[in-house]
Amino acid sequence: MAMEVIDNILHYIQQHFDQDLSLHNLAAQAHYSPYHFHRLFRQRVGEAPKQYLLRLRLEKSCKELIFYPYKSVYAIAIDCGFSSQSVFARAFKNKYQLTAEQYREQALSAIREKTAAVSPEVQQYPISITRSESLHLACELTFLQEEHIMQAFKKLHRWAAAHELLDQHPEFYGVFLDTPFTTALAQCRYLAGIRLRRPFTGRESYTTGPMTIAQIPVMGALEIAMDYTLYVKHRWLPESGYRLIQGNPGYEHITSMDLSKPYSQHTRIICMGLQPE
Repeated sequence: MAMEVIDNILHYIQQHFDQDLSLHNLAAQAHYSPYHFHRLFRQRVGEAPKQYLLRLRLEKSCKELIFYPYKSVYAIAIDCGFSSQSVFARAFKNKYQLTAEQYREQALSAIREKTAAVSPEVQQYPISITRSESLHLACELTFLQEEHIMQAFKKLHRWAAAHELLDQHPEFYGVFLDTPFTTALAQCRYLAGIRLRRPFTGRESYTTGPMTIAQIPVMGALEIAMDYTLYVKHRWLPESGYRLIQGNPGYEHITSMDLSKPYSQHTRIICMGLQPE
């Protein structure tokens, strides 16, 4: 029970990243004393709340440095929850031994090399632009590892079936909260989600509104999908007339879910929110 409370707090942090996430407020949200909450959080996550939040803020800043190259370091620092650019600069240099500008330059250079190596066959995968509907998902927070992802989807399906919430053809989605390019794979968070059209309780939710999206069909191991997504963001996107919507995680639609099959054997459509340049 206590670990489920911490899992709910992890989701709360993701949903309220721009708000006050002090130890006192998080403990109050969990209905524990700060001391008890701190101990349970470290036991579950392996990091103290303060360390966890600092890591998330720094990793978010890395993503923004890479995926929004037009965005200033100052704007990134403030949007990632740092009180000033100088506070951000000290924290960033302490973790990465580079300035944010140096990190951006080196990371973009590495991405250019990596995406240049994507095979011509993969480069021909069709990319389409369309308008998405709003999504309201019941979610299970897990990590970006194929066996964990399928376990989370199975757990969600059992819960939805037991509460008679399933449609005749359930729709399954996954939200990429982190990218392996800036976060250690073991710590990359993934929201397994099932689309529900009726009100529900007992599960965390994730909602996204209608928007213009790029749709990228993929199949195979996670590394293939991640590499191709990186290719799309850094090779296709600059020539498309669009840019990524800031603060909007990419997600995938598992088009024909078979819970008996491994994740890599499912066809997925990766979706990225776009806006005109």
